[in-house]
Amino acid sequence: MLAIFITILGHISYGTTNVLWRNPRNEIGTLPLIIIRSLCCFLIFLCSYFVLTSLQVIPTPQFTLMDLVRTAGICAVNYFGLFFYLKSIKHAPVSSTIGFGKIGLVIGIIAGYFLYDEEISPLKIFLCIVVLFGVSLIERSGAQRSSILSKGLLYTLLSKLFWGTAYLYVPFIEKLGPVLFCVVLEFVVCSLSCILFLTKPSKVVLSRISRRTKYEIALLVILGTAGTFCLNFALANMSVVLFAIIGLIEPVIGLLISTLYHREQLNRLQKIGIGLGVISAFVLSVTK
Repeated sequence: MLAIFITILGHISYGTTNVLWRNPRNEIGTLPLIIIRSLCCFLIFLCSYFVLTSLQVIPTPQFTLMDLVRTAGICAVNYFGLFFYLKSIKHAPVSSTIGFGKIGLVIGIIAGYFLYDEEISPLKIFLCIVVLFGVSLIERSGAQRSSILSKGLLYTLLSKLFWGTAYLYVPFIEKLGPVLFCVVLEFVVCSLSCILFLTKPSKVVLSRISRRTKYEIALLVILGTAGTFCLNFALANMSVVLFAIIGLIEPVIGLLISTLYHREQLNRLQKIGIGLGVISAFVLSVTK
């Protein structure tokens, strides 16, 4: 139950950051934004790791250099999920890409069943259907979209496929511990972003960044740190299939927060879809 609650907190954090990415990305660019965000998160996790291990709040993990290399490798693959997501919101509104979150559910169920030998209970199947129905209502109630796979939707598809490799994190998190794993993850994200940025550098004048953008970047760092830790901790401490089902509520949360943040109105179908997602998450949190 604790792991489920932490998972929901993680998706609330990430659902909020999904709303906040667009404006800073438009003002300073995709790679500079990722670099700033990941560097700050890396320093927070690194300091937290040394403080927590020195105070013996968490045990010092036993690992080899090869463990770090393998962890960095899987994080490098997963990195392109964020990269393509930020590309996608340049070409398509977030509301047009909600349906692609279903891909993560499929990947999670396959990983849980075949890689981790997990059972799929009737309750999980039922709640999965409920959340899928809720997401479908939100998707159908959005603006009319072209059936052609646009550039924005193609980037979204790629982001979901690369993000799906997170289900392979479990043995690496168990080996390094969630805090050190997050250190490696954010280091890889920052390093790859720097390498890509240097291939086509652009000038970023920090003094010209608006106050609103600075505020949103600060929230991206704070919520990104919280979301990354919560989800990686939960992933190694709960059913991967259950984790994948709960993951579907992230776009639901994102839409709800987007509505509050941008003071938009929800139509009836969107309200029903959000309600189904929230109720399902609550039922999962109070049942085994």
